[in-house]
Amino acid sequence: MSKTRKTRKEKIQSTKRAAASSGFKISTEWLKDEIQQEKVVPVMSKNESKYFRADLTKTFFLTMLVLALEIALWQYLSRH
Repeated sequence: MSKTRKTRKEKIQSTKRAAASSGFKISTEWLKDEIQQEKVVPVMSKNESKYFRADLTKTFFLTMLVLALEIALWQYLSRH
């Protein structure tokens, strides 16, 4: 017994079903980014860099102080 041939309408329906079952497709047009934004690099003035360095120095010394206190407390508590 021979196979029955598909009609044009059945072929269209089967292609639509196959396209729908394949999932969401991303077109290449959506992936193109035509707008390129320039990166803005802030330039610090001499006065701002002085304050920045002073803040880093203070932060460094406070961090070292906290670490020293933590080590001293750990040593004290480990003996008792």
